[in-house]
This record gives sequence, C-alpha cells and structure tokens, in this order.
Amino acid sequence: MKKSVMEFLKANGFYLSFGVGVVALVVALAVYNVNTNKEEKQNQEINLNEPAEQEIADAEGTEEVQETILDGDMDVPMDMWSTRDVAEADTEETEEDTVAGNTEESGEDVEAVISNQAAGYEPVEGLAFSGVEEVTMPVLGNTILPYSMDTTVYFQTLGTYRCNPGMLLQAPSGTEVASIWHGQVIEKKHTKEYGTMVTVDLGSGYTAIYGQLEDVRVDIGDEVWKDTILGVVAEPTAYYEKEGSHLYFEVRKDGETINPMEILQVE
Repeated sequence: MKKSVMEFLKANGFYLSFGVGVVALVVALAVYNVNTNKEEKQNQEINLNEPAEQEIADAEGTEEVQETILDGDMDVPMDMWSTRDVAEADTEETEEDTVAGNTEESGEDVEAVISNQAAGYEPVEGLAFSGVEEVTMPVLGNTILPYSMDTTVYFQTLGTYRCNPGMLLQAPSGTEVASIWHGQVIEKKHTKEYGTMVTVDLGSGYTAIYGQLEDVRVDIGDEVWKDTILGVVAEPTAYYEKEGSHLYFEVRKDGETINPMEILQVE
C-alpha cells in the first residue's frame, strides 16, 4: 500500500505541485479582491458624504442671505390699485426719513422726500380764511378728474374706480402754479403718486395742497400771497400718464378733505 502511494506521488508530483500552486494563486487573488473592494467601499462612503456636507454648507449660506434681505430696508412698491390711505402710508414713511436727517438724492431715486414739515419756523400771525374769499385759480384749465369722496370716479391710467380726495386741473407742463390766497408754506415733499407737493396753511383750519409740481420756488416757513408763484406743473407721475399733465389740487378743513370747488369762487 505504501509503495503504491509513493509510486503515485512520484509519478504525479508535477501535477500535484502545479495544482497546489494554482490553488494558492486563487486564494491570493481572492484575498486581494476582498481588500480592494473594502477600500473602494470606504472611498465611496466618503464621497457620498461630501455632497451632503456641501449641501448643508450651501443651505446655511442661503439662510444667511435670506436673513440679510429680511433685516434690510425693503422698498415695497405701492399697490397702484390701492386707495388714498395706502398712498398716505407711503408718504408717512418718507417723512420719517426726512425728520431723521436721512434725505438722499441719487439720480433715478425720485421718491426721496424733498423736505418735511419744518420745526422751529415762526408761524405767520393773522392768517385767516373763511372759504368765501375771491381767490385766485392756481392754474386755468379743465377739470380732468373731480373731487369725489362720496362715490368713485374712473382713473384711466390705473384702470379702476376709486375715490379722489382732490381734483386734477389740466395744464401743460411748465405752467406756473399760483397760491390761491395769503398763507404760509408748512410742508414740501415728494410722493410716488402726486409727485412734488407743497402745502400752504391759509388760516382758520384751512390748508391748500398743490401736487405734480417741479421747479418749486418756495421753502417751508415762507409767507406767500395771493398770486405768489409756487412752482410749475411737472410731467405726470406714472399713476396719471394717460390723464396727461395737470395740477393736483386738494383743500382740507381741520384736517378733513373738502371739495375744492367750495372755495374756488372766482368771479
């Protein structure tokens, strides 16, 4: 038996050695592949984590930008379909900037307030107005839009019906605008809807407001007289492009708007 095994090993030694070598090679390749796959898997895990970390960083950056925008002063455009209350809210905001001494003028920034009601000027004594005086018309022209607070009127540019706290008097741009009566300039400002506006205290609770002006020739605190030129008619603002150039004229009694035609009793 022993002799048979020895003869078999002697006769087939080459083949046995070759087989053992092949097995050893296969085992080595298997071990190499296992290690290689393990390293690739680790690398893939690292690569997969990198985009997630980048997305987190990007999200944090976006949140910072959003916070910066929200903390900044946003200039929210006025709703062109709003009532006068919204327009006055816009005016109040620009007035606060002026009081703080932050009035700015920069090229296209036409919404900057020119000036607000000044503190410290000496009020003119003896101002009196009863509403029945023979006043001067601020400009001579047809009425484009009448005063209307009890019902709405159609605004062509805005394409909507709304109340009108003043009246629009047609006049070419460059037309001189006169003070209707003796008074004192108490306010001068610029709004999106009515452009440059001058307010004159007539006394006895009456005030006259002139809008859509340019080349204003009076300052806050100035005393004006009947026929004093306040400025000239400007090109209309974007709210009134289709209505054409005009003077916006408003009258108030004790802070409430009244129909300007009640005092424009011109003979």
